[in-house]
Amino acid sequence: MSFREKLTWLQLLALLGFGGAYFIPVFGSYLGWGLLPGGQFMWMVYCLMTLIVGQIVVAVGLAILTAIRNPREARSPRDERDRQVGLLGTRTGFYVLVVGAIGAMLTSHLGIDKRLLVNFMFFALLLAELSRLGTQVFMYRRGW
Repeated sequence: MSFREKLTWLQLLALLGFGGAYFIPVFGSYLGWGLLPGGQFMWMVYCLMTLIVGQIVVAVGLAILTAIRNPREARSPRDERDRQVGLLGTRTGFYVLVVGAIGAMLTSHLGIDKRLLVNFMFFALLLAELSRLGTQVFMYRRGW
């Protein structure tokens, strides 16, 4: 497994963990599961900041540990395969982001709460990034 593939896997797993930790309680509260404590808006802001900062800290920390384990491979430049896999993943993520943003905008015409609209937009961003990383992992595993 190449260094870039390891980084992609680590980013994907960290994003799944932090994204699930944020969106399961948020959307569960809208479904009536009552998973959010009182003061829902401030809790969501706190969790969103934790999602962003935690994702960055975990991804960078794991990338540093991976680079320490194999410094020669970490210093190697991206080759043509890495660039093509990255471009294909970005293209897939962009299409998912466009569809998610349009879907979030269409829900505003249904008269939903503004906080739910913002959460739909953040969810579209999460799905776009997951599809970008998932496409990259798929292409690395497939042997592109």
